[in-house]
Amino acid sequence: MAENNLGLIHVYTGNNKGKTTTALGIALRAYGQNMKVCIIQFLKGGAYTGEFIAIKNRLPGMEIYQYGKPCIKEREQLSLDKFDAGAETDAFKDITYVREDIMCGYCRYCFLADAEEKRQVEIAYEHSKRALAEGNFHIVILDEINVCFEKGLLGTKELHELLGLKPEKTELMFTGRGAPKELIERADLVTEMNQIKHYFDKGVGARRGIEY
Repeated sequence: MAENNLGLIHVYTGNNKGKTTTALGIALRAYGQNMKVCIIQFLKGGAYTGEFIAIKNRLPGMEIYQYGKPCIKEREQLSLDKFDAGAETDAFKDITYVREDIMCGYCRYCFLADAEEKRQVEIAYEHSKRALAEGNFHIVILDEINVCFEKGLLGTKELHELLGLKPEKTELMFTGRGAPKELIERADLVTEMNQIKHYFDKGVGARRGIEY
């Protein structure tokens, strides 16, 4: 069985695009091989990202959860099939839409460090522990959790707890810039996305379908 080969730890870090994208690509591949995947996204809220919408609408059996602040720019929305956005935060109640096509990436409200951000990180961390402890998934992806370590929202104690809860045959992935040294040392695979060029430097903002 393919599951017998699982159990490694991945880290996708660095200051350029591709960390979440890589993990999501593996998630899709695993889903096609009938594996159970759980994606927990730290510091991301609003339920407007393409991966969240696609999984909730089109990929039954794959689980995705977001813990972060919603976008304050959302106004009128484009209708999509109704879906259960999840009970993990009050912000997602009765969501039945896709975000409108607006310029994103400059106000930075969703990345503002405040008490609500910390609260969401704590909830996401507890969910991550449960997902690992229950042992029901072949792959668990902790998206953007590295940023939480970098910002001091989570520490070495929390990292060791997560690693200690990982079942032997669960593939565990950490994404986000600023991966801590202890995680890099423990991981089986570490990929650093180094920026050679980025169109953000030319004033191109985050684009629907590409960045979210």
